[in-house]
Amino acid sequence: MSPREATRNASPAAAAARSPRSSAGSTLRTLDVRRMRVLREVAERGTIAAAARALAFTPSAVSQQLAALEREAGVALLDRQGGRVRLTEAGRRLVARTEAILAQLEAASAELAAAAADVTGDVHVAAFPSAERALLAPAVALLGRRHPDVRVRTTELEPEASLPALRLGDVDLAISHEDVSGPAPPDPRLERVDLLEDPLRVALPLGHPAAAGAVPLARLANERWVATPRGTACRAILEHACGKVGFAPEVPFHANDFGVLAAYVAAGLGVAMVPELALGAFGDGVVVRPVADVQVERRIYVSARRGGLERPALAAMVAALRDAR
Repeated sequence: MSPREATRNASPAAAAARSPRSSAGSTLRTLDVRRMRVLREVAERGTIAAAARALAFTPSAVSQQLAALEREAGVALLDRQGGRVRLTEAGRRLVARTEAILAQLEAASAELAAAAADVTGDVHVAAFPSAERALLAPAVALLGRRHPDVRVRTTELEPEASLPALRLGDVDLAISHEDVSGPAPPDPRLERVDLLEDPLRVALPLGHPAAAGAVPLARLANERWVATPRGTACRAILEHACGKVGFAPEVPFHANDFGVLAAYVAAGLGVAMVPELALGAFGDGVVVRPVADVQVERRIYVSARRGGLERPALAAMVAALRDAR
């Protein structure tokens, strides 16, 4: 039998196994979902640097993830030109399918978890420090009493890192916050449950002349401030509030730890704006007063990937967060 006759007489299954379509299907099954999320972020933001900032990665790490995805796919996904990147036709098709793939994975996971008679499973929660102390710790204890078979892991992350980690699939839930007067636009990839609104207070050294009562921010325009670094959510709230009354705060001292900020204030090195939820870190030597001239509040909420809250373990964790407030 000639090679041509052998090919013509082969079974349909054997022919399909040799066809490029079958090979592409085999390749698709090897694609890493996390790397697909990275590609989607690059597609949305236009540059590797912008995607890296959004994902709290280094540009090198993003490039490595994309190179690995291209090796898995067996085709070029990006056309790199200067500082910007454009998706190839194959890249555009993959990104177009990514949202549906991720949604189906979340739905499948939720359905499997819901089929169990008891609430079980693993939940990985990211939260910023003051929420960990005041909300997450008591909620995890409450969840343990209600559903002892749910296993919880926690990671301390600020909102600017926890939401990218959630989108990438590194965590299941992210406890975040936003400025009530300047909320972020909704992310269609995520769903959220609001937990509480947390007013911010002014922290002053003992004996400060403004400490007699509620403090107008405008009165502190010439003060030095201590605050979290630029790029953090709390720093953005401070700058937004001060901008409303016409000044930009001078911030020579920075720390992410509110206990450290309290020490700077107590030493007379500056004043601070502190969420009420974090006041447990402030001890002697500091006077805390409400803000008089503008409303300054942050909204604390918990987010999951869309469809994720159908998983009983995640829903139970969110219920515990709401009940433990």
